[in-house]
Amino acid sequence: MRRIKALLIVCLGTMTLTGVSRSLCIFPDTASIPALIAVSQDSEPASGMFLVAQRGLHDPYFGRTVILLLHHSANGSQGLIINRKFNLKLSDAVEGFDKLEASKHNVFFGGPLGTHRLFMLMRHGDATDQSRRIATDIYFSTHHNVLEHMLERKTPDSELRLFLGYSSWSAGQLAGELMRGSWHLAEGDSEAVFDAASNGLWEQLIETLEPGGIEVKWEEEDLLKVNSMPQLVAPSIVSSSR
Repeated sequence: MRRIKALLIVCLGTMTLTGVSRSLCIFPDTASIPALIAVSQDSEPASGMFLVAQRGLHDPYFGRTVILLLHHSANGSQGLIINRKFNLKLSDAVEGFDKLEASKHNVFFGGPLGTHRLFMLMRHGDATDQSRRIATDIYFSTHHNVLEHMLERKTPDSELRLFLGYSSWSAGQLAGELMRGSWHLAEGDSEAVFDAASNGLWEQLIETLEPGGIEVKWEEEDLLKVNSMPQLVAPSIVSSSR
């Protein structure tokens, strides 16, 4: 577990600061991912929606992330980052499972909280009722026997996602971040969650939600000058008679 904690810290650091260490992190795949539908920023977040980090969100944990909301209420919100895959297999993170099957499944970074615990997203609910439906074809579970059952069935990576850690907001915190423009809201989609190219999901979504353009550096006084400029009036057309 010490090795995994070190991997979490080092991987986050290289992704945020240098983006060069490919031995620890798997970097974005730009293969095609199904297009998603943006939701009005005035809409209330709900389970199954995506939070897509805006370009200006420069946060070591959440910058350039896409989060699947697992729960949202007046008391707070929880979710999983779905586009940060580690170069780490389940067999490296958890003992007690079939080594061969466990070695077939990648592990993702779900968020900065509870990184000593494993969380699961599945395409199908488990018969033991120990999974919770998040959206169409997306179920969530934290139970050991559910994971054991999925591995016994030889469930492929395209139907099972494993995460170390989760993301959480206290009461009113997410609403404040949405108001400040930290996140875009988009409808969740199981194809995007379980797609092999989900590591490149943010890069694909942000081009639709927030077209890049060419960055311009403004000083505050420059903006004030622009706002105080008189509006230009189009010249009137004067007809002339010959």
